[in-house]
Amino acid sequence: MDKEIELDEIDKKIIEMLQEDSRKTFVEIANELGVSDPTIHARVKKLQEAGIIEKFTAVLAPEKVEKGVAAFIEINIKPNTIEAVIRNLIKLDEVLEIHETYGDYDIIAKIRAKTNEDLRDLVAKEILTIPYIVNTRVTTVLKTRKEEQLKITPE
Repeated sequence: MDKEIELDEIDKKIIEMLQEDSRKTFVEIANELGVSDPTIHARVKKLQEAGIIEKFTAVLAPEKVEKGVAAFIEINIKPNTIEAVIRNLIKLDEVLEIHETYGDYDIIAKIRAKTNEDLRDLVAKEILTIPYIVNTRVTTVLKTRKEEQLKITPE
């Protein structure tokens, strides 16, 4: 539905609290903010309808779910083929993010695999076989120092 709304301080606090712990109940949020439970229900529904809150999710520890190897793959493609390439990348579970870019490469994707060998196989057997890919460069992550979701903080 994506209608534009202006966020007030209560909206921002609701978002902040849900980002901190999406399991927090609307009653708990209402009590902390000093408003009614139906107010929180209505506000969250409004934020969802506006496309500000896209989903409620669990954040996984990659190492604990056997996806400890992270990498970024930069991809050059043939002209006018970006939609076809992206459609194929989207099908791969190991591809977590896909960004269309300006610069030396057309696409940058974040990928995760269980091992370096699995990463190599993913690139060689899955990604490099996608039509219209001209060349790639893979950068393996040694250690992630910060990885967060976008936050809106109250002013």
